Amino acid sequence: MTGSRVLAVTGMLSVLAASAAAAQTNGPQFFIEARGGVNVPTFDVADVVDAGVGVGGTFGVMVAPKVWLMAEADVGFHGSAVNGPDTDVLHVMGKVGYTVFENEQVSILLNAGAGLMNFSVDGGGSTTDAAIGVGGKLAISVSEQVAIVISPQGDIAFTEGSTSWVWPFTAGFRVTFP
Repeated sequence: MTGSRVLAVTGMLSVLAASAAAAQTNGPQFFIEARGGVNVPTFDVADVVDAGVGVGGTFGVMVAPKVWLMAEADVGFHGSAVNGPDTDVLHVMGKVGYTVFENEQVSILLNAGAGLMNFSVDGGGSTTDAAIGVGGKLAISVSEQVAIVISPQGDIAFTEGSTSWVWPFTAGFRVTFP
């Protein structure tokens, strides 16, 4: 495992450990999401890869009223924009979210954080870069514990002398536990 992957795994485990510790001391809610959609590259990276199918998941724990600590991962499977090899882009982020609106049926959570993005070229090399991400989550309740979630995110990797912008637009389900 490369040093950057070890760093990514260590960072995600730290976020999860902090979340678990907060859950034990404060007794907050936590949620798990599973999502699918499309990951859209923009700016320079769009010259190399096309939009691709994406999947993702999030683990979140409430650490204060309206405040969530989240571990989030998305992966996009991108075809080449220049008849070259396909590229998979893995997004791994630790984020803080804040619920800006909530009633019995709908909640809106805004989030921001940092992590890593890994660009893996089919038959070629792989690079991992520091990244930041921002986004939102619209959750529409279908029961007390289950919601449909729509999650537009914007992630920016800081590559050598440039930035790579990839936007995971996903929807799926959230299960919340008291």
